[in-house]
Amino acid sequence: MGFFQTCLGLHDPKDRSELIGIWERAGDEFSGCLICVEQEKNELVGKIIVSTPQMYSAGWSVGDRKWRCIQGDLEGRWQLLDLKKEYDTQKKKVLSTDYEHYWISLSSQGKKISLHQSKIPLFAAQIWKKVGKTLQQ
Repeated sequence: MGFFQTCLGLHDPKDRSELIGIWERAGDEFSGCLICVEQEKNELVGKIIVSTPQMYSAGWSVGDRKWRCIQGDLEGRWQLLDLKKEYDTQKKKVLSTDYEHYWISLSSQGKKISLHQSKIPLFAAQIWKKVGKTLQQ
């Protein structure tokens, strides 16, 4: 791993264990949402386990696979696909879904992740804080 990644707190993408656990969204209108990241078959995925009223009103549900294909790349960066929804608030109906590519910065203590829309992590689109290791906690 390079000096730049070390300074930014990026960890070795071969070890995904620090990403496994319960993550809480912070700092925006969806704060309070909880995602459980776990191994599912050959893939690391993140499912919504607690949604907020704001998320429900935008078409999100408990059980949605918010994150998928969480993996490291050859350059020492983390990546994932993040679920996006287009929601009709008048008809209360999801019109379309798609996954968008994000890069991940993991804090040096492994307690906070930031999702970025570019490889260079200047501005975080989403902030998540680790609040537990498993659903049993």
